[in-house]
Amino acid sequence: MNTANNNYHHGNLSDEILNSAYNFVSENGYAAMSLRTIAENCDVSATAIYRHYETKEHLLADVVVKGFIEFNIFVEGNPEANIFDKCDNYLRFAFENKNIYDLLFSQSVVEFLKFPKILKVADSSFQTLLESVKEHDRSLNDLSASNKAIHIWSFLHGISSISKKMDVALALPSSEMPIPVRSVKRARDNLRQFVEDLF
Repeated sequence: MNTANNNYHHGNLSDEILNSAYNFVSENGYAAMSLRTIAENCDVSATAIYRHYETKEHLLADVVVKGFIEFNIFVEGNPEANIFDKCDNYLRFAFENKNIYDLLFSQSVVEFLKFPKILKVADSSFQTLLESVKEHDRSLNDLSASNKAIHIWSFLHGISSISKKMDVALALPSSEMPIPVRSVKRARDNLRQFVEDLF
């Protein structure tokens, strides 16, 4: 019996497929992924992988769940992490794990309602930020805290998305940067001030 069949019969192939897909997306982006490629990486037949995942979307949905779990752990940081630390962690994850971050906020899995696990982990991600806002300013009511959390999340997501499209320009000396790029860099470098100004 070969290793692939052994993995399958012992119930480990599903984990192997997911980990292989996660690593592939991390290195190559989600658009390049196919079930056939992942099957080849796991040294199993296409038939074997279809027993676990009906379509590419179903596999990507599980990669999204795994990605959000990793994202949430990274953003949460250590037990002493405050809201500024967590915001910094957010940007670090986005820049250091660009392809995974792109997948988390992509349209690759269109119908989230088909995959309730995604909704659960995505909600947990926002709850982490919301609780940090409440902890930072205990005088806020729920609506005010939620509004501030949305402002912060929108800022972080915007800066992350824009920065990834400006990698080359951001590497230029400040004097040579186009004004919009310089503004983005200034916003990144003054993250703490942006958050403080909201309170």
